[in-house]
Amino acid sequence: MHETGNELRELDLALVNALQIAPRAPWRLIGEVLEVNPVTAARHWERLTTEGLAWVTAYGAPSLMRSMSFALVAVHCTADRVHDVAAALADDPQAVTVAHTVGTCDLLVTVWTPDLPTLSHYLLRRLNALPGVVSSRTSVASEMFVEGSHWRLESLSPAQRRRLQSGSPARTGSAELRPTDRRLAVALSRDGRASYEELATVTGASPSTVRRRLHRLLDSGALTLRCEISRAISGRPVAATLWIDVPHHSLAEAAAHLARLPQTRMCAAVVGHSDLAVTVWLRSVEELQPLEMEIAAAVPNLVVAERTLTLRHVKLMGRVLRDDGRAARAVPLDIWRDPTPPAREPRLTLHQW
Repeated sequence: MHETGNELRELDLALVNALQIAPRAPWRLIGEVLEVNPVTAARHWERLTTEGLAWVTAYGAPSLMRSMSFALVAVHCTADRVHDVAAALADDPQAVTVAHTVGTCDLLVTVWTPDLPTLSHYLLRRLNALPGVVSSRTSVASEMFVEGSHWRLESLSPAQRRRLQSGSPARTGSAELRPTDRRLAVALSRDGRASYEELATVTGASPSTVRRRLHRLLDSGALTLRCEISRAISGRPVAATLWIDVPHHSLAEAAAHLARLPQTRMCAAVVGHSDLAVTVWLRSVEELQPLEMEIAAAVPNLVVAERTLTLRHVKLMGRVLRDDGRAARAVPLDIWRDPTPPAREPRLTLHQW
């Protein structure tokens, strides 16, 4: 079963939706829910990942702001160096998403670091030091209300969703990623569905130890799994980020409303230029203005201060993308790595962008 143009067949969409809900569910359960042979489900997933249309990744839970730093960095470049800057950042594990944008900046970069001092180190000695960077403006998230792992295709029936959710781990409290979990988290960022045996080979631990550690991380909410899909075939090919000002007493109300919108991929309270930052995926550019009007009408005194429209994602949650939006390769989310590695040539070339 193959996609036509930028459209996936019904089974492919259902499969992605199933893995959005239960990213590491066994193929037996996926097959039961989708009413297909488990081998058929696995074969379809292998094709989707091979063709760069979908993938499962993992990262430290962004809700744990006390232990990690999440920032949106609006970067201004000289006109002739935008490509070079984007290409250089694409190989940085801390720059988890790199978008070429129009509006108030040339590039919008999502940066994750273990803490604020490391964020400062990355900005001062790496990002702002790149040739061609004129200036940057950083907004640090103080609270994450919703992020991409919660976004859904909604291809499954309510009964199918309940069946998958019943097998999801029950949260047993909060925890943080320990230094001993780093190798496991990085390995899962490459392939969130890697087997325990594969993870054992990478981490040097036994399969039983890997299973126990992974269950602890998922049960506690310290680790987040995300089934991602190429935006080009998501049904919402247009992405934009809105910077929102709202009175302090209305912030919780505004965030709750924004988090419920089907277009919302990320909503966070930020310290920096505005009060809230919201990333939305839309069916068309024409949908942006009505959405802004809807948001402003729903919350008193809410103002959309700025917006950036994404022309294309150079990198999306650890995956460097091709021109057509498909994943070309993974950059493991090793946010603990030295943010100022030795100089290297960008992996992207001009003909790839």
